[in-house]
Amino acid sequence: MSDYEKTFNELKYSRKLLFSETLSSEKKLIKTKPTGNIFTFKDGIILDPKFSNSNIEIILDGIEFIGKNKIIPILILPFEKITRTDKLFVSLQAAYIQSEFHFQVEHCKIVTGKNLKQTKFRLTSFSKAIKKNINELNKILIQSNHPIFYRNNHCQICEFQNSCLEKLKERDDLSLLTGLKPKEILQKNNRGIFSVKQLSYLFRPKKNPHRKRKFLPELKALAIREEKTFIQEIPNIPTSQNEIFFDIEGVPDRNFYYLIGVIIKTNDLEQAYSFWANNEDEEENIFIEFITLLQSLNEFTIYHYGSYEIQALKRVSKKMSQEYKATMTKIIENSFNLLNIFTHNIYPPTYSNSLKDIARFLKFDWSEKDASGLQSIVWRYNWEMTKNDNLKSKIIQYNLEDCKALPMVKNWIVNIPNNGNENFEKAENIKKESIFRWKRVNFIVKEFNQINHFAYFNYQREKVFIKTYLKIANRQKALNSIKHKIKSSLKPNKIVQFERPRNCPRCNGTVCWKNNKYYRTVIDLKITKTMIRRHIISYHLNRFECGECEHKFYSIESHSIRSKYGHTLSCWIINQSILYMNSFNKISAQLKESFDINFFPSNVSTVKSKYSNFYKFTFDEIIEQVKTSNLIHIDETTFKIKDGSSCYVWVFTNIDSVFYLFRPTRESDFLKVLLVDFKGVLISDFYAGYDAVNCPKQRCLIHLIRDLNDDLVKHQLDNDFKIIVLNFSKLLDEIVSTINKYGLKKRNLNKHKKGVDYFFNSLEKMDFETEICIKWQKRFNSYKDELFTFLDYDGVPWNNNNAEAAIKAVALYRREADGLVTIKRIQENLTLLSIQQTCKYRGINFLNFLLSGEKSIFAYEKL
Repeated sequence: MSDYEKTFNELKYSRKLLFSETLSSEKKLIKTKPTGNIFTFKDGIILDPKFSNSNIEIILDGIEFIGKNKIIPILILPFEKITRTDKLFVSLQAAYIQSEFHFQVEHCKIVTGKNLKQTKFRLTSFSKAIKKNINELNKILIQSNHPIFYRNNHCQICEFQNSCLEKLKERDDLSLLTGLKPKEILQKNNRGIFSVKQLSYLFRPKKNPHRKRKFLPELKALAIREEKTFIQEIPNIPTSQNEIFFDIEGVPDRNFYYLIGVIIKTNDLEQAYSFWANNEDEEENIFIEFITLLQSLNEFTIYHYGSYEIQALKRVSKKMSQEYKATMTKIIENSFNLLNIFTHNIYPPTYSNSLKDIARFLKFDWSEKDASGLQSIVWRYNWEMTKNDNLKSKIIQYNLEDCKALPMVKNWIVNIPNNGNENFEKAENIKKESIFRWKRVNFIVKEFNQINHFAYFNYQREKVFIKTYLKIANRQKALNSIKHKIKSSLKPNKIVQFERPRNCPRCNGTVCWKNNKYYRTVIDLKITKTMIRRHIISYHLNRFECGECEHKFYSIESHSIRSKYGHTLSCWIINQSILYMNSFNKISAQLKESFDINFFPSNVSTVKSKYSNFYKFTFDEIIEQVKTSNLIHIDETTFKIKDGSSCYVWVFTNIDSVFYLFRPTRESDFLKVLLVDFKGVLISDFYAGYDAVNCPKQRCLIHLIRDLNDDLVKHQLDNDFKIIVLNFSKLLDEIVSTINKYGLKKRNLNKHKKGVDYFFNSLEKMDFETEICIKWQKRFNSYKDELFTFLDYDGVPWNNNNAEAAIKAVALYRREADGLVTIKRIQENLTLLSIQQTCKYRGINFLNFLLSGEKSIFAYEKL
């Protein structure tokens, strides 16, 4: 039996005696034990009653009779606070008494603390939890093997803690990582991850080093596997001339703080203090002593581990007089929680981030091997019962050792940048291992790296083979000579000469003389049905002088020839970039290889910017057309820009038109303005942001069945959940069969409304026990009016595949440009992509539309 259990039993026994004396004085205690298992009393309280039969045996702290066969089970606790576990424990006992012994139980009662405070609650409030626990107990009884155990909060009060911990370490169980919650462990188990080592292989370094992330159990597992300390970010710890390390001990269930340990370090001097309270009345005094000690210090930084100390200071400061509150506020403001560093920045190879684990990792240990926060509470309760000075000394020593561990941890963190050894590594430097990627081998021997370098393909051809093979040497000389040749001017395919102007643009005079001659060459493409070839146009231009006013001017036609590259070439570049998603470098290489046109990659963005502005009218026209349609498919996806921040691209589409919008966040408030006049049906996934639009909604049922399938894979043994999935699949299959036969017509789909109502009504009446069934019951009820909206309209699809197909174009663009472009470039690309996708949906050749020079897709479609 553990020390905790011994202390618990002693305290409980004293509370029972006190409760018994109180009942005797009130003449409510029934001292005569009933014979057998038949209770015939109608009023009064019996302590320590026993219920037993062939199936079960239950011993209660007490029962209160409130009528024939009506009882209230009583649980007596030595502590002041009641937890949900305590209520569930007595509720579970009451449920078995009802089912096995046929007593009526409506309420349960818990008696707590020295003052025997009584708390009464209804049994029905725990009905679902009781059913769940009984089902789990029955499964354990049916199984022939021992149940699998995990590390949990109960372990620290259990006498088998050490033996279980050894077994957990043998199987490298996930529950060893205290940062993982039970639900997270279950999720990872469903994915086939059962050990800490398996979890360590899931870590992926973040793409954006400036973006903060929450605690990563995968990185913690990797630190344990590699026996290294991984650093996400080197923390900035505040320092001052006076460094204070303090720790508070208390009794949580009584909100009582009885011991403050303090170590003050000033330069090389170190002083330790302890402030002890014998009872609750002395609590405020020890905090006043603590404040008085710090008032003499002008500047200080106070370090603690966890939030318990700050919560204690805030709670006590409310009770204190005004003269001490200012110092207390200063203490809180100058405090620094060292635990936060291990939660976000530093991952040492320890199973938890507790002060005990971190300090022991740094070779610091406590005098008492079983020292812990819980053990200190046990010592305190024992001291209160015995007033043993050895126990008091043990608690004070434990508290000061906690304070001594803090400067060791703090100094270790501060010196991390100076500890440049193999036991420290930045998380961003961890490379993602993959058998499908080329990578350099990191040779331990330096000479191997040099030898490996000499074996590279390019190095051998340019430095080794050229000295060995004559053919390669001659070929290289020929290539070098070609590079240094002066290129001749491009031979034009067409020469254009403009006529002499008839009038002077200033005085309208009719006498104009040639003043100067110059030439402009435009590089273009000529596209026919069977081929594409380079087309060079040479423009012969003149500058003229008016014979009357001597004004010098150029012909009007020459003003239209501003670019070195022609319209067709620009359209071909836009088509290659938007439709085929070719990069700037690839487009430049294609033009050089296929048409011998030197076109710098940077010029591609200039062309896209020019045409994006040109087609602004087209983009606005598409937006207006989609907004006035009878339905809109909507979806969104993330995108990263050059500064490392994330943004969002939203897609809006109907049956034949698409447009994309750039937004800095996922907030959906802009939809209220954009779609204020929209009266059709909005088809979307289950993102709550779409609720901002005031119109009928159809949620994508493909998204729904994917989620159902994912959960079914994880809960294949849950028969109730299988019934939900099968009923829904049968209903949807019948509806889709009708759609495939008759199309999306309201008159043919109306017959399925009865089936839909029956499905929801039957689902609502069912009483489920498992979490997954309750989750899906709530989800179906929440979206009851938005899952089958398409039954009431003509031409409204039941899925959001139109938007998902349109979002794929953004995904392809993102694959090449994610994190490499600016907001301006994304917006320009989205404008052109909207036009290209709209052309695709309408069966229009995108390149032909660009070549036409027409701004309106809808006008071009009618030609």
